[in-house]
Amino acid sequence: MMTLVANARISSGEGNETRSVHILMDGDTFRQVIPASDPLPRCRNVIDASGLIAVPGGIDAHVHFNTPGYTEHEDFILGSMSAAAGGITCVVDMPDTSVPPVTDRAGLYAKLKAIGEMSVIDFALWGGVSGNSFRAGAWRSQMKTLKHEGVVGVKCYMLSSMRTFEHLLPLELLEVMRRAGEIGQLVAIHAEDRERAQKLTAGMATSGKRDAAAYYESRKDPVEADGIRQAARIAKETACQLHIVHVGSAAGAKAALEMRAKGALITMETCPHYLAFSHDQMEERGSVLKTSPVIKTRQDAEALWGHLISGDIAYLASDHAPCRPEEKATGSIWTDYSGISGTQLLMPFAISEGYSKGRITLARLVEITSSAAAARLGLGDRKGAIAPGMDADLALFDPKRKWTVRGGEFLSKGKQTPFEGAEFTGRIVRTICRGSTVFEEGRGVTAQPGYGNFVRRR
Repeated sequence: MMTLVANARISSGEGNETRSVHILMDGDTFRQVIPASDPLPRCRNVIDASGLIAVPGGIDAHVHFNTPGYTEHEDFILGSMSAAAGGITCVVDMPDTSVPPVTDRAGLYAKLKAIGEMSVIDFALWGGVSGNSFRAGAWRSQMKTLKHEGVVGVKCYMLSSMRTFEHLLPLELLEVMRRAGEIGQLVAIHAEDRERAQKLTAGMATSGKRDAAAYYESRKDPVEADGIRQAARIAKETACQLHIVHVGSAAGAKAALEMRAKGALITMETCPHYLAFSHDQMEERGSVLKTSPVIKTRQDAEALWGHLISGDIAYLASDHAPCRPEEKATGSIWTDYSGISGTQLLMPFAISEGYSKGRITLARLVEITSSAAAARLGLGDRKGAIAPGMDADLALFDPKRKWTVRGGEFLSKGKQTPFEGAEFTGRIVRTICRGSTVFEEGRGVTAQPGYGNFVRRR
């Protein structure tokens, strides 16, 4: 079936320059991008995009949709619907909040069986190496098996509180990254200095401090910066391709860049909450802003914007990890759940707070929401560009529309958001995944669960 998106504006690839075009989609791929000055080709199915900007469908490279496992927090149906409503056409789900975790072939197949008929958009998967799987002994062969099966890489923790996905000790991480360097596998690291964080946390908890300020004191820099520096040094030693997830501090980004300059193969992502908030706001609002790593200072937020604008940080990801409301209100910061419902706001945040406010260009918007993640995760042969032969993934947004964030309107199970009441400029009005509309403003999600495909790393 041919579908034509008529009269859209797309990025020219330079700054804020746009081209007016008609986009012809043949089934699930782009067939042609036609200058708007040319006659409209004949097509039964026409979507009028007058006044709208079309960008490649968003890629959220860091989500926790929890199926199978902790689905009281989120599941793949509602998580993928929430993503689609925010212009996302492909999510990359993390291995650690599944039961069993995706650390071997059995865990991967259990995951694929559980979610195969759930997602309304495409999805890729991270594999992982946990302390549990490392100590079980078969992790070397399983890393290669997961790579062969098409995961985008393996996730490891330097600090974890999950019993089903424990952190790696320093010498274990060294062995994992050495193996990854041997087989050419990307490693994603949650980088925090475990010993320092645990010592500070124990001291705070013992003294009876249990508020947000105590949590910040237990995880502020140099906890994150030292963790990133340690991981980066190992990456350089082992020639491992390293990706630092959810960078939340200026010092952490600086540490990664210093090691990159010395030859380490390092990329970084950050998240909207690290760009928008500071720890003093967490002290005012409470655990709705509790994340791991902790949100830091206003100066850190501004510095991270600078690194995102320049390209030092490759892209934005949501680290979507919602929970039940009562889990954010246990009476102690140490037992309150750590995580944010974020995938539905990822692209709208980038549009509003980046593009609309002049922090980033339209060309850079495309990179931080789609093309850079596609390239880094080995999906760039199908995702991340409006070009013939690529998957026909589009997000159409009205750059002038102002709207107010209401968590109750999220399609996710997670309705709490630190962005509650914020006014954004730029509204997603339609999301198209492989040539089919999966979300349309006024109609909601239009795709059926199971429409989404598993996308393997090339």
